Amino acid sequence: MKYDLFTTDVWEFDFPYHVQFKKQISDFLQSDYAEDYLKWQAEQNPSLTSYGGNELWYEGEASIISFFELHTRRLLSKVEEVHDWESGKWKNFEQWLNVNQKGDFNPPHIHPGHHYSGCYYVNFPEDSGHIHFLDPRPQHRIASPDLPNRPDPPDSNTEESGNPYAVTNSYDSSVFTYKIKEGKIIIFPSWLMHYVDPNPNDSTRVSIAFNAKYISNYEYSEK
Repeated sequence: MKYDLFTTDVWEFDFPYHVQFKKQISDFLQSDYAEDYLKWQAEQNPSLTSYGGNELWYEGEASIISFFELHTRRLLSKVEEVHDWESGKWKNFEQWLNVNQKGDFNPPHIHPGHHYSGCYYVNFPEDSGHIHFLDPRPQHRIASPDLPNRPDPPDSNTEESGNPYAVTNSYDSSVFTYKIKEGKIIIFPSWLMHYVDPNPNDSTRVSIAFNAKYISNYEYSEK
């Protein structure tokens, strides 16, 4: 008998109507407003490592914003079901646009104040980088054997990375690398530390990220 304790669940789904939705996002980013905003943002904040944000996203068509939230909430219901949470509501739903030119990246971070976060990959040219999740248990590294095949961040733990000591199992890895695929949406606990590689290509990569907090009926009844 084996027990997997303290499971960290990371989900992958196909985002519905990806081709049509990608076209709508592409059209918006080619609008005069979006192009002017991104240019202004780069001029005002030359040290930024990623562009876009919620201010740009919420200037888009209301139907696009509502569509993304609707389908993301439906996927979150699967997370809710597996956790066997009492029927409640996903509140404080936030969403924003990530626009990454060549060299742009997302440094290690978490999403405080929420329960689950995620990212939908709208436009992601091949070999545009991956997202890496870090083991949140510091004692895991302290108490584990000093194996040569446990790379430290920011090394990838995939065989494709070219690392001859690549780790391919979830027991001995301190980093889990998710190979990003266009049209997919991943959902993960907001407390899970993660980062995204610099974009090595001339093509722009685009994603929509979100945060959500689950409020149970018990919490509602207490108010």
